[in-house]
Amino acid sequence: MSTRFGYRITFSSVQASKTDPAASLVAASKSDSQSGKVSDESIDWTRQGVPVYLQSSVDIDVCDDESQALTMGMAGDLLWNAIRTEAKADAASEPLLSSFLYASILAHDSFELALGFVLANRLANSTMLPTQLFEIFHGVLRTDPEVRCAALSDIAACRERDPACTSYSHALLYYKGYHAIQTQRIAHALWQRNQKVMALALQSRMSEVFAVDIHPAARIGKGVLLDHGTGVVIGETAVIGNNVSILQNVTLGGTGKEIGDRHPKVGDNVLIGACATILGNIHIGKGAQIAAGSLVLKPVPPHFLVAGSPAKEIGPVRGNPALSMRHWSRRIMEPPEATAAAATAAAAAGGGGGRAGGASVAAAEASSAQENVEVSGRLEAEASLAPLEAEAAEASAAAAEASAAEAVQNMNVSGGGLAGPEVSSVALEHSSDGGGGGGGDVSAAVAAEGGKAQGPEGRKRPAPEYEI
Repeated sequence: MSTRFGYRITFSSVQASKTDPAASLVAASKSDSQSGKVSDESIDWTRQGVPVYLQSSVDIDVCDDESQALTMGMAGDLLWNAIRTEAKADAASEPLLSSFLYASILAHDSFELALGFVLANRLANSTMLPTQLFEIFHGVLRTDPEVRCAALSDIAACRERDPACTSYSHALLYYKGYHAIQTQRIAHALWQRNQKVMALALQSRMSEVFAVDIHPAARIGKGVLLDHGTGVVIGETAVIGNNVSILQNVTLGGTGKEIGDRHPKVGDNVLIGACATILGNIHIGKGAQIAAGSLVLKPVPPHFLVAGSPAKEIGPVRGNPALSMRHWSRRIMEPPEATAAAATAAAAAGGGGGRAGGASVAAAEASSAQENVEVSGRLEAEASLAPLEAEAAEASAAAAEASAAEAVQNMNVSGGGLAGPEVSSVALEHSSDGGGGGGGDVSAAVAAEGGKAQGPEGRKRPAPEYEI
């Protein structure tokens, strides 16, 4: 039989037993009644005056390894202590916000209480009171270790990857992308408990407040950064792996009205740029990168960059794009020329102290060679465009002559006995003078000469198509 280890999460300064507070109170009353005395000291009046979700301690089985359980508990405690320290410093520097910081962070004894309080106040309205939402949120955070662990991982991801995030407390208090992800996690836990009506209500409220629409049934991993968050839409059967970074206006949607598994599956360490759209039940490989504004309709292999509409493979990606948050750079790809140059430099370096010098010289030669290739490529492109431009000019001139001849023919047909040769010669003269771009001038010249040949008595005013 395997042994499972857990860590204790204390939700208040009151030392509570592992059993339910009401059960412990009943047991104490029974013991007192058996002893023949009933005293006020046997009743925990503090517990009677405080709701259950604010007073109990709970042992949570997190993992099968004692060291992992202790590490998780210590990491959570360290992060919570850092949040409280930052909130104290902010309250000292901004006295106007001291009451807000105290009510949101400093008045609570645990991360779960603070997060539940912040989310409840952000999502509350006239019919969903903050106290009711707080009890729901804290109940999920207290009893579901996966939601708590994911919330801690997400706040660490905000601090690590977003250069605008200067502290953990700022992410907890102000970042609506973080708030939206945590609301979806709680709604997903309720969905799994078959509380689907409440889960859908939270989805609707989250869409109104944060402008983020994530279905409660969507499965989202840990360490997810929802940067900015505005306009993000994630469908019902979508799956997002661990350590994924998603920017604003990203859509993970279906391709029609089909039911069943119809949304994308995003692997670990994926970076999805702003305004990217991924449609259909396709897989985005681990470590892949979706460039901003891309429309992805086909699976993306692991560690590859795709861009465009529809998206096409650009090249392989080095490292972890979700962590580096580098949206476009030549360094994110592995150019074959650079790889070959590095291998040649390593082979020609020899040994000892001359190895570094040989590598640097080879790198410089490779860089200059690449520049020469780019310059020669531009020259070749310009040389190849010259005959095309000449052909285009000839075609334009031929088109002008053809339009002039057609105009002359039409005037001869409509005008009866016009001086066709004179008009034709005038048109050709204008065509030869105007070059390739005088189609409109040729028509005007033909009309003028035709009017002279026809005379005033021959010109008739055309009948209007409609009367005003």
